[in-house]
Amino acid sequence: MGETLYSNVTYVAVNQDFRESKLNLLWTLKTLRVKKLCLLQVHIPFSLNPSSCGLDESEINAIQDSELKTSYDSLYKYRDICTNEGVNEKDVGISLVSGYGVGEEIVKLINQNNIKKLVMGAAANPHYSRGMSITSRKAEYVSQHAPTRCKIWFICKGKLIKTREGSFDLGNPSDSFTELHTSTQNPNKGNDPDKDHSVSNESEADCAPEDYLCPISKDIMRDPHVAADGFTYEAKNIRYWLNIGNDTSPNTGARLAHRDLTPNYTLRSLIKDWLQHHPNYKH
Repeated sequence: MGETLYSNVTYVAVNQDFRESKLNLLWTLKTLRVKKLCLLQVHIPFSLNPSSCGLDESEINAIQDSELKTSYDSLYKYRDICTNEGVNEKDVGISLVSGYGVGEEIVKLINQNNIKKLVMGAAANPHYSRGMSITSRKAEYVSQHAPTRCKIWFICKGKLIKTREGSFDLGNPSDSFTELHTSTQNPNKGNDPDKDHSVSNESEADCAPEDYLCPISKDIMRDPHVAADGFTYEAKNIRYWLNIGNDTSPNTGARLAHRDLTPNYTLRSLIKDWLQHHPNYKH
């Protein structure tokens, strides 16, 4: 789910737990001195089966809406930190992505948005120690599977742990790592050209056309609706955006002239046809 996304900004992955990512965000603002950034959070959907949990669908939907609101509230608190540090509010984007694998969703977003700079946690703050390496499985996944064009800073408790340098040399797809300590490393770790190549090919083969993805959730749309900003969104996502009190475009940040939504039947038909021809699409 996104608010004012940029094509070439520094993305900062933040946790719903405000205390966990606050120091990492402050490190980004004070060390990298970014002028435009996007706060990225992966929301793990609340999943229950009405027949097995004893709740009806409306109660489950209410819980899911509450969880989403909590995620948005945390992102707004992070945005306040940015503005307090002198970043213009219009230059702070918000991207809330739903998925069950944090590392996988971050890599997916890097590919979709052509992200070139990312800051994320290397481990939970209590695990910080001098000379540490990455201990977070999601961070390790991102370091191994993110495209090499993306430079990544891995932070813990406001301290730089590792930098994965971005590379645009197509003849040498291996990643370049900068460690802040000396330790014995597996020479093949994070440096498997064949593996990176296969991941890239798989991503390209399974990637739906950008126009078929909701700008908010980055998932393929099933019920596309056009909002007052002229952009098409998944109906439930844009309705939720409006229902929690937003009166601006999730895509541009400009104020919406009205709250009316219009079904995009043409796009719905195109998406349905595309899915029929891509039965192995992962969604």
